[in-house]
Amino acid sequence: EKVDVCRALERNSSGAGMITYRKGFPSPYSLLLRIHGAAWIRTILPAVVSAVFVILLNVLVGDGSHVAGLRAGGGWRHPYTYQTFAFIVGFSIVFRNGSAYQRYTQARNNLQTVTGKLTEAVVQICTFDLVHTIEGKVTTKEFRREFIHLISLLHGCMFQFLRSDWNLENLCAHVPGKHPVQDSHKLPHVKKFFFSYSYWTTILCLQTTQLAQEAYNSVTPLLVVGGIEREEKEALHPLMDGGDLYLGHLAPAAVRVETVYSWLHKLILCRWKAGGLQISPPILSRCYQVLNDSMEAFNQCRGIASIPFPFPYSNAITMILVIYTLTVPLLMWVWVESMAFGAFLAFIAVFTYWTLNEIARDLEDPFLYEPNDFPLPRIQFLFNERILAVERETGSMERPPKQADRCNEWLGQSAPMSYQNVESHGLYEKIDWSSVPSNTTYFNCTVNPKRSLERMNTMSRGSGVFRKT
Repeated sequence: EKVDVCRALERNSSGAGMITYRKGFPSPYSLLLRIHGAAWIRTILPAVVSAVFVILLNVLVGDGSHVAGLRAGGGWRHPYTYQTFAFIVGFSIVFRNGSAYQRYTQARNNLQTVTGKLTEAVVQICTFDLVHTIEGKVTTKEFRREFIHLISLLHGCMFQFLRSDWNLENLCAHVPGKHPVQDSHKLPHVKKFFFSYSYWTTILCLQTTQLAQEAYNSVTPLLVVGGIEREEKEALHPLMDGGDLYLGHLAPAAVRVETVYSWLHKLILCRWKAGGLQISPPILSRCYQVLNDSMEAFNQCRGIASIPFPFPYSNAITMILVIYTLTVPLLMWVWVESMAFGAFLAFIAVFTYWTLNEIARDLEDPFLYEPNDFPLPRIQFLFNERILAVERETGSMERPPKQADRCNEWLGQSAPMSYQNVESHGLYEKIDWSSVPSNTTYFNCTVNPKRSLERMNTMSRGSGVFRKT
């Protein structure tokens, strides 16, 4: 167990996606300084091509307004004829943006449902298990430990599937106290690669290769309470690609989520058979319903992760954008007499359309493209912290505060039921954060946890109307 914890500390580089930013001054102008994760940086090339095309037409052919057969000869009487095509291009891109944002919000809502429902299941099971027989009381802590572990493992396997991560080595033991960062650009090692080829290829194009995805997953492990045991790895077939379909005894490699889900159901059933969870069956059935709701939400996320935006629509939009890039210079060449101004107008027109299209491409797959993907490692970490806190509270003899003695009497509880010892509550104080090396082991983590007194001192340094709060 100590080896697993040390390994998790060494690999706890859980930098994740989703850029966070402040909306106070100097925002929104300060957002312009951020290029890692920006969509516009990938659209400069077609915009420059369009502007250069305008300049070449003016230099090689001359002023387009005097070319026979075009504006001078009455062939192109008004630019409105081109606006019909431009309107169709704009409408198509806006429609794609709306569809992409809908996929994004739907995935986020379902992801929150998965986490919330699994947390609710922990609350119900850990509370209902306080009602048990004399025989069931003996194995209470063992059951609670294994249940929390399997819930965390199920949550981690779900996230692994969503981000196309089939390497079970990316499931590490959970270590409390160190929150993974939400924005991967804040990792110190990212700045070290600022002048590298790989850094700028990440900025100038979406990383869609399997090698890039595997590399990203390896440095952003998902933490599981208790880690993952060797027997569990073997049962999930670590050497097989979980994205493929296998038959017979290899099937668990393709359905790891469903496999762990079945383990969880069997554990609950065995616990009831052994004398735990001795409540009315209709009430106990709510636990199964909550677990079912979490799987339903996961399958909604799976649909978004497995099925991309329709190829015909994406292909057609790319085609009309290329046509727009090559034809809008003709419009500027014919109707704008100034070469510089025409090139500028062509640049911003093409730049705007391509930028909107790149935003849609980024949002369509919210589980893949760093740094705008969902911060799955951070969500996993916070989920672990949440269920551990719930397990401690439900097994404590001091809760609820005003009725603790009466509840203990009613339940016949003479000792805490939580498997976490008292030292777990003071874990942050027992860690010597001064010995933690900077910019190496914990280079991806947020600031060290502050004690309550330090938080109170920080609150006194408010500003504005909150200064006296």
